Amino acid sequence: MAAWKHWIRRNWTAIAGGFVAIVFVVAYYWTWPYVIYGPGSAEPVHPRVQTGHELEEKGALLFTTVSTRSKPNVFDLIYARLNPRMDIKTQESATGGTVNLEAYRNLLYWMRDNSESAALMAAYGAMKEEIKIEEQGVIVRAFLENTEARNHGLQEGDIITSIDGQDAKTAEAFTKILADKKAGDVVKLAGTRGDKKFEVEVPLIEMESTGKAGVGFYRDSVLKVTVPDPVKFDFNDTGGPSAGLMMTLEIVAQLTGEDLSKGYQIAGTGTIAADGTVGQIGGIQYKLMAADREKADYFLVPYVESGDYSNWKEAEETVKKLDLKPKLVKVSSLQDAIDFLKGLDAK
Repeated sequence: MAAWKHWIRRNWTAIAGGFVAIVFVVAYYWTWPYVIYGPGSAEPVHPRVQTGHELEEKGALLFTTVSTRSKPNVFDLIYARLNPRMDIKTQESATGGTVNLEAYRNLLYWMRDNSESAALMAAYGAMKEEIKIEEQGVIVRAFLENTEARNHGLQEGDIITSIDGQDAKTAEAFTKILADKKAGDVVKLAGTRGDKKFEVEVPLIEMESTGKAGVGFYRDSVLKVTVPDPVKFDFNDTGGPSAGLMMTLEIVAQLTGEDLSKGYQIAGTGTIAADGTVGQIGGIQYKLMAADREKADYFLVPYVESGDYSNWKEAEETVKKLDLKPKLVKVSSLQDAIDFLKGLDAK
């Protein structure tokens, strides 16, 4: 026993160091079910949108992002807790209660793709040019509380293209096929989930809004937009719809040959609808921080007069609290943004 105690005393430093090392390694690799939010990037949209038309910009139109880190370790969490420009949310809260992380990501990727389609419709619509629009599927946006589909394998972000083997790529076809069904009937849904195919059998429920049989989810159409120019997007490393406004402005600038930046660094955010309406987004405070870091001169902020939440109000509060430099600009539509940019004096 005495020899054992002597060995411990003689090697105490090594033992303690080894224990600390083990704790450190475990803490580093052990992840937690949270998501950390912070300032992302504010980068030129020009290299990510190609229209086949050359345009030299003296300034830049900047699209902004939010930085997220899923399943952080304890060191990440401590750093984020101490950093006033970062926030921590539970994974369930961050993903909006979707079935799983895969479903959430697939939904974000569709939102990005849909934003690109909407940008084309808005840009070419503003220039009164003809385009072709095709429906290629029906996407699951969110489930109703009383749906059975969620428990039978259907996920948010799934794109449905057939029901019981019948083509259901359009909203009209989808509705028509279910018209003869009744609550309790089981249907086979097939389509794509990310880059894979899926098939699930789900029982139908009675829809409270119509009294008819339905799957029980909020849906939207997956669109393919064909335009007269070879437009290509490169946003595969992003997700969500919030770059819609900025990519639309870039399309307009390239097709008209007019440098809308006027030599300034113009940052911004906002969804875009086919009719040019600009919609609100999440995380505007982080996007403003990113724009400030990149020394943006102006920041285009979605402005909606009604509703409980206001991007404009949060933007004003963020700029004041953190003493950020970009000048805020209200935009409710694509035309608002274009009018503001055209009204700037060139540098």
